[in-house]
Amino acid sequence: MLDHSQVRERLRQRPPMLLLDTVREFSPPGTLVATKAVTGGEDCYRNMADGAGTDDFAYPSVLLLESFGQAVSLLWSLAGLGPAEEIPLMVGIRDLVYASPAVPGDLLEHHVELRHHSGAVGEFTGETRAAGRTVLTVASLLVVSRPAESLLTPTPHPSKDG
Repeated sequence: MLDHSQVRERLRQRPPMLLLDTVREFSPPGTLVATKAVTGGEDCYRNMADGAGTDDFAYPSVLLLESFGQAVSLLWSLAGLGPAEEIPLMVGIRDLVYASPAVPGDLLEHHVELRHHSGAVGEFTGETRAAGRTVLTVASLLVVSRPAESLLTPTPHPSKDG
């Protein structure tokens, strides 16, 4: 449904933090399947020692969650869940399970579903699969959208004197 250039148009992230390649499916308003190919040429493997074993090449869990979160962001955008000038932010997660490591050569499929939406708040659930196995499950991921300008404007800090 969306190729890489279209994914890039919709997300604010840029390499090396752009962690999605395509959107394979979108069923309005509430489900999406996005892909991310894990390759041995990624920055997270740059300093891998020669002779490292397969377990050493497990894709970092924080990057796996970020990639899943980008799929949620795309679902938010494609479903029109908030104004285009607002940015969806992950504010909470419940029952996150890393079930199986992803390694170079895996094609991750993030299956994301909208559970509930009201105003600037959305709740999502889903899982990530690769080669017929479950890599990640998320029971609940909470998103709140905020105007972009409110995130870019520094908040003054109170002075120490008072």
